[in-house]
Amino acid sequence: MNKSRKVPRKIDAKPKHRGRRSIARGHKDARRGKQSSLVIFSGRFDHKTFAGIKATAKQEDISTAEALRLLARKALGFLTETAAPASKAAAVPSFVVTGRGSIAVRAGVRIGRRSFAKATPIRLPSAGLEIGADYGIVIKGKTAVAEKLTRAPSDKYAGGFHFAPGGNATADRGADDKPAINPLSVWDRDFRPACPDPRGMTRVEADGKTFWVDIYLLAADHLAGTSRFGLTIADGNDPPEDPNGGRFAKLHYATAVAVMAHHGKGLLAPDEFYAAAAGVTERSSAESNPKITGLDAARTSKFGLMQATGNLWAWGHDGTSAKRASIFGGSWLNGDYGGSRCASVACRWPDNSDENIGARGRSDHLQPG
Repeated sequence: MNKSRKVPRKIDAKPKHRGRRSIARGHKDARRGKQSSLVIFSGRFDHKTFAGIKATAKQEDISTAEALRLLARKALGFLTETAAPASKAAAVPSFVVTGRGSIAVRAGVRIGRRSFAKATPIRLPSAGLEIGADYGIVIKGKTAVAEKLTRAPSDKYAGGFHFAPGGNATADRGADDKPAINPLSVWDRDFRPACPDPRGMTRVEADGKTFWVDIYLLAADHLAGTSRFGLTIADGNDPPEDPNGGRFAKLHYATAVAVMAHHGKGLLAPDEFYAAAAGVTERSSAESNPKITGLDAARTSKFGLMQATGNLWAWGHDGTSAKRASIFGGSWLNGDYGGSRCASVACRWPDNSDENIGARGRSDHLQPG
């Protein structure tokens, strides 16, 4: 009796496409309703395409499914590098200082396409933070990284902060000399000064008003920023750079106004100065001309203004629509007259330009939307 022979299954000599990949997670996300504007599919990718997907996943620290969605959205023009502006002003920045030398992304924050469900420490430079430097925060996949800023930040940066040479005052006795991130210097794209460059500024909140003030006195070399650490202070003997070339002949009131206007800033009004300088050691002054922008711990304010009083007078205005020249804070020559309430409002000498008069900038708080 003939036994039936099993016919062997035909084996295709041609190998299966080795570039075939199934993006299972994409299907799961779609079934769960996580996919909003794109449908992710399982299909054939050549080696070059799949290598690109894997490279993107590695670079952004995300899954291959997320990388595919990201690449597709970019190809369709759904993504830009900057976050959409908020419809109303945020109450707090997206980042929070967690220690003198540490900072984190706040829990529940969404920055661009990345959401942070829990507080996430920001990775700092391996060499540590540099005293008096500003840092920008970059979102890279699931992490946030701080990079030193050497110029006004571009849209690449989601925010930033300043590492000051000392802390902020906690009472009316000034501050300490231990370097720290100024928690009020933290900014993000929608929570920041309205001026173009947020570096070296601190946020002041007083009497229901929010504004930003330069941490440091104006430097003579200000074109790279009005508030910078470790530079020669602008005064009558060391006048500031003229944006049109060379230097101004003087640092009188009109020069101070022109310099700040060049940077999209203004000068402080009396009530603003009184608030911003609160916390210094009252009735005191530095022992000599400070010459250089930096730390004078006894006269640091609770908002982190350095050399806030008793170092150089700072040009300001009287707070009226006329904006008459005023000077605030006292200088090293004023002994126990220096302090947060030391002022000559609507002074009669707007053309004064002397070694004991400087300037300090301010900006409104950004109101997006």
